[in-house]
Amino acid sequence: MVSASLIAARAAQHTQLIRQIHTAKRDLGLDDDTYRLTLARFAAGKTSSKECSIAELQAVIEHFHESGWPRPGGQARKPLSPRQKKMWALWQTLADQGKVRNRRMVGLLAWIAGQTDNQVQRLEWLTPAQEHTLIESLKAWAER
Repeated sequence: MVSASLIAARAAQHTQLIRQIHTAKRDLGLDDDTYRLTLARFAAGKTSSKECSIAELQAVIEHFHESGWPRPGGQARKPLSPRQKKMWALWQTLADQGKVRNRRMVGLLAWIAGQTDNQVQRLEWLTPAQEHTLIESLKAWAER
């Protein structure tokens, strides 16, 4: 027989994991469709976090961490290289011009993934040639 305190602890953990998932959804800038597809992928087809088991919720959170959402305790973020800073500055310029909707890093990374043949997910994975091409693309976009 499972004690009432164990049931309460599991319920509290479930609620906490759901809160973390909703925070990650907001921080990563996920739209509702993308969020629900992610849940379905890691939670056996379930599209509501309330329906997920604790293990399924933990799998979704781990995916969010692997997608760039910071882990608790905050791993130190690497400083941006000069080329990465240039891309970031151009992205902010585009946001100021109203040409991009998501001015956060997750928006820039999504754009980069769409622009690169190998769908690069992180700035540090870009080659120097890719960095150069992306910077020139951002400059041309800003000038239009």
